[in-house]
Amino acid sequence: MRYGNEVMTPPNSRSPLAGVLGLQLMLAALALYGAVSLPGLEAHWTFSTTGITLFLIWLGVAAATARMLLRTAPSREQLAMLALGIIALRLCFGALVLGRMSTGDADIYPVIARQLLAGQGLYFDQADMGERVFALYPPFYPLLLAAWGAVAGFSTWSLITMNMVVDCSAARLIVQIGIALDARPAGRSAAFLYLVWPSVLFSAPLAQKEGVAIALILLLALVWIRQSQQPRGGWRGALALGVPAGLLALTQPGQAPLAALFGLVLVGRLGWRRLATFGLAGSGMAAIVMLPWWVRNWLVFGAFVPLTSAGGIGLWIGNNPDATGNWMPQPEAWQGLPELDYARRASGEAVAWIKGHPADFARLTIAKFLRAAGVSQFGLFRIAIMSPSISPALAAMLFPLSFGAHWLMLGAGAVSLRLRQVPGIWVVTLLVIAGFAQLVLFGVWFEFGERHREFLTPLLLLLGCMAAGARESR
Repeated sequence: MRYGNEVMTPPNSRSPLAGVLGLQLMLAALALYGAVSLPGLEAHWTFSTTGITLFLIWLGVAAATARMLLRTAPSREQLAMLALGIIALRLCFGALVLGRMSTGDADIYPVIARQLLAGQGLYFDQADMGERVFALYPPFYPLLLAAWGAVAGFSTWSLITMNMVVDCSAARLIVQIGIALDARPAGRSAAFLYLVWPSVLFSAPLAQKEGVAIALILLLALVWIRQSQQPRGGWRGALALGVPAGLLALTQPGQAPLAALFGLVLVGRLGWRRLATFGLAGSGMAAIVMLPWWVRNWLVFGAFVPLTSAGGIGLWIGNNPDATGNWMPQPEAWQGLPELDYARRASGEAVAWIKGHPADFARLTIAKFLRAAGVSQFGLFRIAIMSPSISPALAAMLFPLSFGAHWLMLGAGAVSLRLRQVPGIWVVTLLVIAGFAQLVLFGVWFEFGERHREFLTPLLLLLGCMAAGARESR
């Protein structure tokens, strides 16, 4: 295979190929789970002829455009048309939430950002905890949102614009990954699909940190790919890896291990010495990025809080007799406990339940993973629970779009892995394996929903577009 200026043949050892086969089977199993789950989901959301028609129209236009981008670079006129279409789609989704109030994080983060602008500091009065919390929410996204809001405000249209900038940055990184892997057409095709992907569009008008986390994860993937091609050491290399790694830990702490996992899966290209040297330099820079947060938390709590205080609470939300993996209110008996004591109490309850119910814990963990990775309805759910809620007819119209796109992506990913000899696919496959390792090793044990696996979407789209590009060139 050729990657940039480097020729490489995929490893022939059984272990890597077994990993690819395992990933292929996992994607196929998740697609099967989605298909089996469809009757139950349909009973909740219901189907509508309009919704199925909308999905088929989206699918036809998206597929035709992606295929065009695989064949040739777009002209300026075509780029302008694509930009107008992408903007129009986001404005349509923005219109869905006009006059409605968000719940959960989409409501909390603007509150924190306004408090920051008012000079009141980074905190939130958590009603269900009965306590003002200072380290429950990681700081980077509220700071970024506050900086944006200081200039553009916090209206729906302002949030759409901010998310458009973030998502376009992610799309640009997808293109750069494609270029680095000698797959420029697949990169631009996948970047377009990402910008019009339903789960991304559902988040477009909301204050959600997932888009920022995805952009940082893609940047980390690009840094490791480039390091495997053209080694870059010294302070510049440390900056390239450490800054996005530190910012990711301050945005979505549970996904921070990806900064190391991407390097580990590419060790065949890097070598252990280069992996260790580059990784240690990046770790040092990441620590510098996070140092202000550590100092601030020490001043607030008199204790070392490296990430957030949410770990214990997330463990309980993910492991208790009524857990589903999604957020749920905590027991009223815990209200009023100091923030760190609250987290310890929640963690202790979760560990006790796990030890006392190992079989239930195993079943719940598997169910959480399948529900989060095998179906897509959370984006629609997040809009449906806004106040006032959208009509059932509108929800029924949007459900096929949400579910269908994700289901097709899983199936296409499983098929794409058959083409391991296509240039670039091997590397993207390894990145996807690292992503699933992240979910299994560091994610599924806690509160775990669709948004926690959303970072895999651009990588799976790139995988599918590479395979499609190979077929086009035959």
